[in-house]
Amino acid sequence: MNPTIYIIEDNDDNLFLYEWIFVRHLPDYSFHLFSDGLSVQHHVGRATQKPDLILLDLKMPNVSGFELLTHFKTDPSWKHIPVVIFSHSTSPREIEACYQAGASGFVHKEISVHGIKSQLQSICHQWLQQGRLSV
Repeated sequence: MNPTIYIIEDNDDNLFLYEWIFVRHLPDYSFHLFSDGLSVQHHVGRATQKPDLILLDLKMPNVSGFELLTHFKTDPSWKHIPVVIFSHSTSPREIEACYQAGASGFVHKEISVHGIKSQLQSICHQWLQQGRLSV
């Protein structure tokens, strides 16, 4: 069975890009795209199968990535799932707060399509295949 990734991102263009990258370049992974925190919270309550990894944007309206991270890490049935923050943020305070809240990693998103593709490939290879994140 292929590893499953939840990708939570409020930017539709980025979601389209991630879908394209996974379909074309990372076909060995299953993925679910979520465009906001509310839809994830609703889905989590009904999920029968949990993901192997969660990629989470930090800056989202309504329910922020930090709030979702906190929710995942305080829920006993979800806290073991690695959550990697995938964000444009470079704030040392935000990065530290995410690690304190239980994030498994923090990756500063590249701007280019090639850069994002390389980052996603590295995250999947290093985290899901080797069981660690060091990007």
